[in-house]
Amino acid sequence: MQTRLEKTNVLIGLLLILFGVVAFIGYFITITVWGWVGILFVSGLVALAVMWPQRTNWAYFIPSYILWAIALMVALITLRILRHEAIATYVLASIALPFLVGYLRNQALWGLLIPAYTLLAVGVMVGLIGVRWLTHLLIPAYVMFAIAIPFGVVYWRDRSNWWALIPSGILGVIGIAFTLATPAARLIVPVLLVLAGGWIIVRQLTRGRI
Repeated sequence: MQTRLEKTNVLIGLLLILFGVVAFIGYFITITVWGWVGILFVSGLVALAVMWPQRTNWAYFIPSYILWAIALMVALITLRILRHEAIATYVLASIALPFLVGYLRNQALWGLLIPAYTLLAVGVMVGLIGVRWLTHLLIPAYVMFAIAIPFGVVYWRDRSNWWALIPSGILGVIGIAFTLATPAARLIVPVLLVLAGGWIIVRQLTRGRI
């Protein structure tokens, strides 16, 4: 434990020195945006080099990940690939990714899926609002469906958790009600009917073969 603490302190010290030197240089010359991207990238490499001996613990890669994620965001904004609401979506997805990786490495830590799902759901919503795919009543409909899905997953994973169907069903019905109250319902309803009919036919044919 002491070794890990020492390496963490060394990393903090090195990053402070690095940014101190950069701030000193910035007093005399103007550092361009791409210069900051390079500084952040190099800082990530420094963090990786210091923490590499502790690579068995993925959490020690988080400092490098944060620095590189910020560097990539600055680069994408400069290139005008990320604009407006897409920036918020990128930030939320970047925060969610470590939680998702943590769960994939150890699925016993299922609690990590809660912040990952929440951040991704909000990030997707912000992005869809930005491109105007979600407008007016479709926004609360999305929220209702986003909250209902985890309860549905709880029941799907363990059918003894029948109680999860209650909030999932209520929220799903409210979401459908919001959806039906929008002009988009004229397109969504026929699509849902076609999908439902196709699912019934496929299921029946599959049962007939079995």
